[in-house]
Amino acid sequence: MSNFTVQTADTRLHGTDTPGPTPALLFLNGAFATQRHWKRVIQRLGGMYRTITFDARARGKSGTSSDYSTQAAVDDVGRVIAETGVERPILVAWSQGATLAVRYAARHPERIAGLVLIDGAYPISMFDEAGREAVRAQFRRLGWIMRILAFFGASARMSPAESAEVVIEMDAINGTLGADFAALRSPTVFVVGSGAHSGASAEDNRSMRAAAAEAIASNDLVTVFATTPSNHVQILAKDPGVVVAAIEDVIKKSA
Repeated sequence: MSNFTVQTADTRLHGTDTPGPTPALLFLNGAFATQRHWKRVIQRLGGMYRTITFDARARGKSGTSSDYSTQAAVDDVGRVIAETGVERPILVAWSQGATLAVRYAARHPERIAGLVLIDGAYPISMFDEAGREAVRAQFRRLGWIMRILAFFGASARMSPAESAEVVIEMDAINGTLGADFAALRSPTVFVVGSGAHSGASAEDNRSMRAAAAEAIASNDLVTVFATTPSNHVQILAKDPGVVVAAIEDVIKKSA
């Protein structure tokens, strides 16, 4: 296992590269998660493949930035691939990371061998203006909790306003992913969660997850691998075996 850093225009990203056989797996975190969230999945893999994780801007060990846009985050995926020299990894991505994975792979199909999308990248936008204001209000209420979690490296070191805009932009980008799914050229599977969580109602989650059908209809390479019994925030911790099985499925399809 080795640590690496990636320099951007105004910050530095920190990651971990663990050697193993090909294909390599590059893990993309949820919006406010860190590379530590993949611990149980990587343990379950048992060294079968090379694994690469990294903390996004203002998360974990990575530095803060003036740019938390989706475009910057997509560009950072490419920077990590270049820094590690990994060739055609499989992107294993959760929540916001799934959105980034689809956008990066659509723009650089020759660089990616496959995608595992864990309860994210559903091609639908859920927020109207009232919804966007509700997100901003929620992060204002949660600001003090996120500051405490960030102190222990468990959340983003971002202001409530910056955090809210990350979620709002992700929702807007998700609404435009239809063309990205159609452009994918490698096997792609969804691992779908169940139920609600604190960030969305059960009804909203059903609507989002139902939109996976649109991605599947746009591209024969896109399928749903499994629906897990766990909700959005629990999947990596409670269902690592399902995630690993999805990874194995994509590896077989990409061979």
